[in-house]
Amino acid sequence: MKNSSLPIFLSPIFLGGALAIFVGFAVQPSLNPIHASSNDIAQGNALFHEKGCEYCHGANGIGIQGKGPSLFTVGKRLKKDAIEKQIHDGGASMPAFGDSLQPDEIKALVDMLAKKKKAPKGSRVPANPVQP
Repeated sequence: MKNSSLPIFLSPIFLGGALAIFVGFAVQPSLNPIHASSNDIAQGNALFHEKGCEYCHGANGIGIQGKGPSLFTVGKRLKKDAIEKQIHDGGASMPAFGDSLQPDEIKALVDMLAKKKKAPKGSRVPANPVQP
């Protein structure tokens, strides 16, 4: 008979627990989420200001009558690919910016704009915002 420091009934439990821990680490979510991080949103906000988006869409995307619509709820109205297409190709009175923005800049703007799903309290959003 073998001399063991662990009782025989504990060995399968130990192995099962070790397996459960291993599987838990194996199915853990990625550390690189596919959603926009707060850094992406901050970069998008900075680009919105630096690249002149405010000229037509106003500070924080409030909109300027006769120039550009409010972007307060653009993330609710449009999916990311539609926002990207609008920035890149233009349309509906908006010029195309695909030649003047780098792909990572467009991505940062899209990530930031996609998060705009609600208008701030007390703000007025046009009843029929311009659609691309």
